Amino acid sequence: MNFLTPEMRRSSTFLTVSFLFLFILNGCTKLESTRLGGDLLPGGDRLVTDTLVLPVQTYTFLDQDSILLDKSEQYLLGWVNDPMFGTTSASIFMQLLPSSYPFTFAVAKDSLFLDSCVLSLSFNGAYGDTAAVSKVNVYKLTDPNFKSNKFYPLSYMPNFSTGDFLGTASFTVADLRKQYNTRYTNDSVYNQLRVRLDNAFGRLLLDQNNTTGAFQNDTIFKNFFNGVAIIPDTATSGNVINYFQLSGDRTRINLYYRQLNREGKFDTTVVRFNFVADTVRSASANKVHRSYTGSTVAPLLNSTQPSSLVYLQSGPGTAVRISVPGLDTLKNKSYIIHRAELVAQQVYQGPLTQENIFVPPYLHLFSYSAANSVEAIPFDEPYYFTNTYFLNPRQFDTVFNIENSYIGGNPNFIRDAANNRIAEYRLNMTSYLQNIVSGKASRRDFKLSAPYYPRFTNKRIGSTYLNPLGYGRVQVGGGAHPTQKMHVRIYYSKQ
Repeated sequence: MNFLTPEMRRSSTFLTVSFLFLFILNGCTKLESTRLGGDLLPGGDRLVTDTLVLPVQTYTFLDQDSILLDKSEQYLLGWVNDPMFGTTSASIFMQLLPSSYPFTFAVAKDSLFLDSCVLSLSFNGAYGDTAAVSKVNVYKLTDPNFKSNKFYPLSYMPNFSTGDFLGTASFTVADLRKQYNTRYTNDSVYNQLRVRLDNAFGRLLLDQNNTTGAFQNDTIFKNFFNGVAIIPDTATSGNVINYFQLSGDRTRINLYYRQLNREGKFDTTVVRFNFVADTVRSASANKVHRSYTGSTVAPLLNSTQPSSLVYLQSGPGTAVRISVPGLDTLKNKSYIIHRAELVAQQVYQGPLTQENIFVPPYLHLFSYSAANSVEAIPFDEPYYFTNTYFLNPRQFDTVFNIENSYIGGNPNFIRDAANNRIAEYRLNMTSYLQNIVSGKASRRDFKLSAPYYPRFTNKRIGSTYLNPLGYGRVQVGGGAHPTQKMHVRIYYSKQ
């Protein structure tokens, strides 16, 4: 039963419609937090907001940032041929040492009988075509300048001779992950690359006299055997980079042998030569060589003209310089900047098999000072880092943890006009632009890259990497692209 009079019902309907209209109007003037993110500058929710898009100019260049690997980090091994970015070849050099000096066998060398000598490396993962067959060759290192007290850049390669050949192996990622039991122990072997070394080398190790041979001390042993060079065979290797951990007990030389005991019977045993991840014992280096000859990106690396396509490759790789002339037009405007971001979209090239193995990396946005130094973006810098600072032995300076949730840079996957799955990046510069508006900041250019560690001119670097070395690349629409332009997008309201 309805107890309202017709006049009351008309009044109730009017109030309901009015309330609904105000609710819809209010919803239309609010920023959509799920779209813009939770890091907007304070502003009235009921202010009418607008959007401004600023064009950019973009230039691809070869990023010369020097990377020094710590001995406990992942090392790359393999070969990749990417038509867009050219070839990548990665080799590992390391010293493997006895557990202590002087080292002795339990019996005389004429009672030692070689079974096999195997180099093993602890496998962490792969980038590229994981079904491809990789081939590597192992050589003996004799370079006397390969020292344990140095951190070597990725451009460094110790001297070795291909005449000092020790062994070879061909494998897939599935082979490395395969589990099986060793003959000499009950240990299960999995996630390892195992290379059978030459028997003559194994016999040479067994033949070292217990008191006057190579095992007397560290100097004598390194003069005898200064490590191994593990080199990808670029003529036969597949399209994949494999990652290995040198530190840990699964990276070593395993010397399997039998020894004659007092009862005239054979005991089977193994001696291991390990990599020691400190600055006193083992040396290590990871040579990573990029060649852009004949690639899509090659003509752009030395170009001074803004381009419609730009190319970002994880370190050591390529980066993009970005100029935004329109930032000067923001000065002294009565704007409240709610969100300002650099927006970049992947331009799909295909084929799908290629796109599936060469994935988009994580990106980071830097700024250039007036002196062309690479720095954090002014005024956004306080939000870049967590408060954990400590000394990094690799660079001998303080480091920090990147606050990824504020900066952005992670690829968000969307569909382009042709329904291809592509990566979209939205990188934060909100506080910086608000200070341009207020006259406290001036226009800068930006550097967009896919760094291993984010490094700045003041030598601070991240304590955790953003991208594994050599992992990821992406073709992005530049400022002049016809349909997927890189741009700066600003959400603002007027005071």
